[in-house]
Amino acid sequence: MSAAKKIFLVSLIVVTLILTGTGMWYQRQYKAIPSDAKYPKLEGIPILMYHKVNPDPRTGGLGLRVPPDKFEWQMKYLKRNGYETVSLEDVMDHFEKGKHLPDKPIVITFDDGYKDNYRFAYPIMKKYGYTGTVFVVSKAIGNTNFFDVEKKLQPENKMMDWHEIRELAEAGFTIGAHTVDHPHLAEVPPEAARHQIEESKRALEYGLKKPVEFFAYPYGSYNDTVADLVKQAGYRAAVTTELGLAKADSNPFKLRRIRVTGHYSNEKFIEELHKY
Repeated sequence: MSAAKKIFLVSLIVVTLILTGTGMWYQRQYKAIPSDAKYPKLEGIPILMYHKVNPDPRTGGLGLRVPPDKFEWQMKYLKRNGYETVSLEDVMDHFEKGKHLPDKPIVITFDDGYKDNYRFAYPIMKKYGYTGTVFVVSKAIGNTNFFDVEKKLQPENKMMDWHEIRELAEAGFTIGAHTVDHPHLAEVPPEAARHQIEESKRALEYGLKKPVEFFAYPYGSYNDTVADLVKQAGYRAAVTTELGLAKADSNPFKLRRIRVTGHYSNEKFIEELHKY
């Protein structure tokens, strides 16, 4: 065998091994990730609602906590099926100004501002080229989830500090307001609700040195008066805990979301994404 043939055969073997290895990596990377081709195109924009992304059961139950391995599978599913994250600003520009969005847009949101959003969710999302929105309780920054601990609703959790919040903002995440100390806004006097809505915006804008245009209602508690107060405070839109898709004819201060909990199997996650 000539030297040229030997070189050719060795090169062919090397290329084959590389391609085989790449194929095996791809299969491992997307193992058990089904296609969503059988589902009709969504008639609206899904806004996913998360809270904690944490492996530690001591930080709370699966109602608010999604383990990181489940969260990563969900991000893989979205990526594998062509979903691209967009911001709430993009969504509102699309609804109001006709801004072009990707074929399969999705918004990923986190309520409260837990430190695990930075520690666990952020690296996973960055891996898949995704960004999201974190709705922050302004008094809890660098603190704990005192608002739920005092009511004995959740174990104590650490919340993000300013350094972490600013890093997310610089990485393309939207930082939204979630009041000063997380009350049921529909159950407090209007002036108290106004303070919660306006002061959280002011505190976040001071810390971020940029406008804060989006709001989430703690516990999903709101009414028409509260929604009007959010509008009057200068926010552009607000999200609820009501289930469904965001649509062009939606009230921008009553946008629906899709809840994701740690109880969901992979199949349940897919079902929830496509059911509305």
